[in-house]
Amino acid sequence: MENPWGIVIAVAAFLIQFITFGICLSFGIYVIELQNEFDSGLSIISSIGSINIGFQLSSGPFASFLMRKMSYRKVCLLGAIMSSVGLSVLPFTPNIPYLIAFFGVITGIGFCFLYVPSHTLSGLWFDKNRGLVTGIVTSGSSLGGVVFPHLIELLIEVFGWRGSFYILAALNLQTILLSGLMRESPIQRSWKKLKTKNINNGSDLTDSTKTIYTIAEINGSINCQNGATSKHNSSGIDVTKKNTKEQRKKSLEEKSRAMRLLTNLPYILYTINNLLWNFGGSVHLLLGPDYYTKVGLDVTQAASLLSVEQGIMTVGCVLGGILGNHRKINRCILFLATNFVTGSCLLAFTVPVFHTMGALAIINSLFGLSFGTSLGLLVILVSDFLGSELIGEGMGYLLLACGIGTFIGPPFGGYLVQRTGSYDMAYYLAGAATMLSGLVLMVVPIRDCFRRSKTYFITVTEKGK
Repeated sequence: MENPWGIVIAVAAFLIQFITFGICLSFGIYVIELQNEFDSGLSIISSIGSINIGFQLSSGPFASFLMRKMSYRKVCLLGAIMSSVGLSVLPFTPNIPYLIAFFGVITGIGFCFLYVPSHTLSGLWFDKNRGLVTGIVTSGSSLGGVVFPHLIELLIEVFGWRGSFYILAALNLQTILLSGLMRESPIQRSWKKLKTKNINNGSDLTDSTKTIYTIAEINGSINCQNGATSKHNSSGIDVTKKNTKEQRKKSLEEKSRAMRLLTNLPYILYTINNLLWNFGGSVHLLLGPDYYTKVGLDVTQAASLLSVEQGIMTVGCVLGGILGNHRKINRCILFLATNFVTGSCLLAFTVPVFHTMGALAIINSLFGLSFGTSLGLLVILVSDFLGSELIGEGMGYLLLACGIGTFIGPPFGGYLVQRTGSYDMAYYLAGAATMLSGLVLMVVPIRDCFRRSKTYFITVTEKGK
């Protein structure tokens, strides 16, 4: 055991993800109720959940900025307060824009401020077992997706959809207590000591500290980059000019890092890939429960299918991490395979013969397994395409792409349902987008295959000589 308090941090982070993701991933249950309450179209109602998840993902860079300016605990507390306020006022909802503002935007940003610091801190408390700990903490999100659909369905049945938000707000208030446990890790304290020491010696480590925190915040790994430092020497040389030169040098390095992202073809294709498969997957995650009721199932069965899917997704996340660490497995091809399986499942939902509880449970299980495996490979592939030096920036832009896909998918899918009167076109589009994501990224292994073939041919020719 590296640090006993680290276990407390990990448990707190697990529970934070259990509550926050449990609520947002179960919003599909509310889609059924809100259509009857406000007599609004599926497109506008589904956008409430997509905006919530979209802000939870795309606000990551803003959360990282706040984490550099204040303690992780304060950012978590801010997120706990924002999300609790957003949920507690929902019982007084008069219209859809009110729901979009308080659940979609305020609660979504609050969930992001809870998720990013707690997940990062759980990794910073561990060194040797960092991957295992962060994997277990991440499983809290999928486990929340298993429990909360049934809980919300029960709360709606007993208290109505408005009353159910009182209970959810009360549960979310517990994140304030969990945020209070977010004590800084030993390595963060050592960073502060190093920073103080170098400042006393006349050096400016502001940018280098920023680099350290950016990389550690995203995937829990630490990639310290030592910036050049300057000191006052005994002859009293003025260090202002030297610090100015260092700042200019660091500014050029930041521009160079940005250009390395923009000119990295595999990473650009991977970003487009993530936007597309999040577009397709979010259509099913938010519209699925309502779709199940349209094919003959009741709300309880719809909640059960959602729980099955999220439960298997937990297994998929762990499986993706395990397979991604196996040296003999091509991670890019494995990720492509999960894209095609996910797309095939989305298309299978439209086949009438599969519209039974048993068949839909099998399809949901396969969807959850493939989708979860994709999630387990995200960070590993960013590292493969960019290297550990740029993993922080790479994950930031990748999450932004994921958020954009989630923003667009459910509202557009709901619009197609309204226009056609059927879910078929929405699921066709979702499946096609997910399949297309695999085709986009397929350029990478094909390119690598040609490169290996060319290298081998040259080697043989040289041997013949």
